[in-house]
Formats: sequence, C-alpha cells, structure tokens
Amino acid sequence: MKVPWLPKSGIEAIAADVLAGYEEMIGAPVAPPIPVEDVIERYLDLRIGFMDFKKTYGFHGVLGAIYVKDRLIYADNALLADHSEGRLNFTFAHEAGHWVLHRKFVTHAEDSRAERTEIICRKKDAKKPAEWQADFFAACLLMPEKWIKSAFEKSMGARPLLLHNEQRSLSGFLYIEPCVCNWPIIARSIQNTGGFSNVSKQAIIIRLQELGLVINETTAEIGWHRKQFAT
Repeated sequence: MKVPWLPKSGIEAIAADVLAGYEEMIGAPVAPPIPVEDVIERYLDLRIGFMDFKKTYGFHGVLGAIYVKDRLIYADNALLADHSEGRLNFTFAHEAGHWVLHRKFVTHAEDSRAERTEIICRKKDAKKPAEWQADFFAACLLMPEKWIKSAFEKSMGARPLLLHNEQRSLSGFLYIEPCVCNWPIIARSIQNTGGFSNVSKQAIIIRLQELGLVINETTAEIGWHRKQFAT
C-alpha cells in the first residue's frame, strides 16, 4: 500500500484532533492514561477483537490488523497471554492510526481487485511509510506532547536530558544518573509522574527521544528485553 508523505507535525495534529473530538463527545477533558479502547470504540466507531494470526494466516510476526470494510481491529492473542498491556494498547492505537490515516487508500487500492480490504501489520514491515506513520500516530495519541513535556519537566527539569555515558558511574539511588543503561528508570519516572500507566517504558523512551527531551550522545543504542518492552 502506497501512502503520501506526512510530516510528524501533521500526524501529531491529526492525533490531537482525534482526542479533541473524543473530549467533545464525552463532554470532559482527557488526561493520561488515554482510554484508547474507548476512543476507538465510541469515537471512531470501530470494534475490537482478538485473533491467532499464526493459525489464521500461517506466518509469524503479526501483532495486529484492521479490516476496513468491517470496521474491525484485531490484536494477536499472544498480547493477552503475555499480559502485555503496553504492547496491546500501542497495537490498538497503531491500528486506529491506519484507520484515521490510511483507510481511503486501502479501499481505493483493493476495491478494483477484490473484497480484501485489511491491513496486516507485520514486524518486518515496520519501516515502511504506512507502518511508520501508524506507529507515530499511536505515540501521539497515547502520549500527547503537552502531557509528556509536563511530566518530563516535573520529573527531570526544564532542560533536555543528555546521556553522556553508556554505563552508570555512580552507585546509590540519590538521583537518576543520565546514562544509557538507566533508560528504564528514566522512562518509569515519566510513566509514574505523567500517569502513563497503559504505555510501555520502551514507547515512552522513544517518544522522549523523538521530542528531543532525551538525547543519546553515546554510540550505544538504547536497547531492551522483551520483559522491559511489556511494562
């Protein structure tokens, strides 16, 4: 599926419009944790379900899909089995991003050939434009810029956090030493301060970097294990 280029600022604005529309519908402001399932079901008027993608399609690496004509989002059963709330919510938000950003392109591309109008999201396709856009939409929806920046300022201060070292040089818990290996602690602090209880620490650290609030000045990549990803 080919999609037009969208700037980050444009995707951010679209996600903000979705939240604003949801707030108008419920007649109240919304703050983290963003009730993504309610946004999807009540505001976007989509249904949510679960599927064993490996059994259905015969291949690995699928976390979610959206069936445009049926207005149905599916997440993989494994996300329930693993109790991965952060991954599950991000998957739902990602598929919602496809609905908001891409459904007209799917319908246009598929109607002339067949009734197949689904978007199957495979891990190996994560860098493709449509998948990247849906990922960024999900981050903006679950972690609105103003709320992330507010939580960061309360937790870390007004200046960006510069990661000078890969490993910590000090011991103890007097403060959070800004180093690459401490990324889960940094993310957890923002998670707790901002109320992002339904978002993974991995998603938070990526969002902080995208917004220029955490700057990795080392050559080491910020990495994670599966268990860290889930919380």
